[in-house]
Amino acid sequence: MTSRTFLRRAVVAAMTVTLAACGDSTAPNANLSEEQIADMLDAMSAVGAFSVGSPAANVHAPSNAAIANAMANAMASVSETVECPQGGTASLTGTANGTENQATMQVKLDWNACKGTSSSGRLWTFDGDPNITLNATITNNPTTGAFSMTATERGGIRFASDIGEGHCSVDLTLSISSNGDTATASISGQVCGKPVTQSMN
Repeated sequence: MTSRTFLRRAVVAAMTVTLAACGDSTAPNANLSEEQIADMLDAMSAVGAFSVGSPAANVHAPSNAAIANAMANAMASVSETVECPQGGTASLTGTANGTENQATMQVKLDWNACKGTSSSGRLWTFDGDPNITLNATITNNPTTGAFSMTATERGGIRFASDIGEGHCSVDLTLSISSNGDTATASISGQVCGKPVTQSMN
């Protein structure tokens, strides 16, 4: 596997897993139920930037291809702004570099009146509070196909919908490993002040 292929694989894995936040915001978390948090995260997935709280999240990130293309030389700075489905924008900035065996990423995501609808039909609007950042280290064994990633996600967002508006903090630790044939993933921490612990094979 070339360093270009590895970095593309690493970026897609990192961006698909979840989100990250750069968290200096000290605003209290909104008092959302677990069901409402899940609905909010579903809407975040719909805006195409990321999904929070599930290592198995099915994310369709329009930024993935642009990031992968920018990393063709195994070292890149990324800066992209995309339109959200119902208006507003999501911006992605950061750096990534690596070799055939290891890559590191520092990616920041911010929103500006970014609107997305959850599968239940609820419209959500997101703004950075202050923004979202992912720090990840990815390793790869080109001989065996083994792959691993560890990442931290911390920070906050501001949201609004018909159930109210408020701040949601994020503090997550992610881990993914694969032997080339099977993979395991785990996530732990807090989203909107509520504990998150999930694992999958």
